[in-house]
Amino acid sequence: MTTKNINIAVLGAGTWGCTLGALLAEKRFPIRMWDISAEILETLKANRVHPKLPWLHLPENVSFEYELASAVNGAEYLIIVTPSHAVRSLSAEMQKANARIAEKKFVICSKGIEQGSLLPLSGVVEDILGAAARDNICCLTGPTHAEEVSRKMPSSIVAASAQKNLAIQVQEIFHTEFLRVYFHDDLIGVQLGGSVKNVIAIAAGVSDGLGFGDNTKAALLTRGLAEIIRLGAAMGARAETFSGLSGIGDLIVTATSHHSRNRNFGELIAKGRTVEEALREIGMVVEGVKTADSVLALSQKYQVSMPISQEVYNLIYMGKKPLDALRDLMGRSPKPEIYL
Repeated sequence: MTTKNINIAVLGAGTWGCTLGALLAEKRFPIRMWDISAEILETLKANRVHPKLPWLHLPENVSFEYELASAVNGAEYLIIVTPSHAVRSLSAEMQKANARIAEKKFVICSKGIEQGSLLPLSGVVEDILGAAARDNICCLTGPTHAEEVSRKMPSSIVAASAQKNLAIQVQEIFHTEFLRVYFHDDLIGVQLGGSVKNVIAIAAGVSDGLGFGDNTKAALLTRGLAEIIRLGAAMGARAETFSGLSGIGDLIVTATSHHSRNRNFGELIAKGRTVEEALREIGMVVEGVKTADSVLALSQKYQVSMPISQEVYNLIYMGKKPLDALRDLMGRSPKPEIYL
């Protein structure tokens, strides 16, 4: 694959969007970067540095587009790095900007399950752009904090698509000496792993905020992974997917790292902050908050037992106290370790 023939648009100029944009630009891909916020684009254009990543410089082959149509019309690959709740409106605007948009390649780097429709983000894009887009969708997901990838710390990620050739193309585009990219074909599985882990990470943060130790964290991650696997099985994902980077890998990093907004959110809740106060203090999107609502709805739709996810929902949406949630989790009737 020759870089000079591939134009790429990065849609979303947050920390992960800037990290990926810089990575691709260093590989000599011409990059068009767009964001819904003109203020963010002005800052990046003036300084070529994201305020939260002061060590990362955006190379000169990154240009900044204020109009979505200008960003997408000349690009072959569209890298979606917006908050998950914005993917539907972004897809609709792209369709308005280019009637043949479904023929382009979509690399979804956002993580979440849409509220209401309960669709994974690949399904949201397909829902707007039609079946023609189905074979052009790839998800890039895994245990990759922008704060570390942007410093070129060794990391791994997975590119998943129903079309093997597309997954391999995305693998080649993003692979570097510090970011090892694997490919996968379980598109549903990698998206569920990358989304539901945010809910379990909130629970892990609550545990930290209550002052509990390693035993509690290990139990939450293990039983949380069991919930993810059960839901995945009900939705047609493969169980082995969750033993990989988008499953246990992403769960570990999100539930244990001080970089994790979801873990940090849970810790703040445990320390007495309201949901609104915790979100305001973090100052960035906490995907697990909306995902907790979607996950509860999915568990009910597919009749899957997800007690940890249920209690996270109760904390966020029902105002339940963390110690009450803990009591109810620990007080459930004994069960076998493995069940459906």
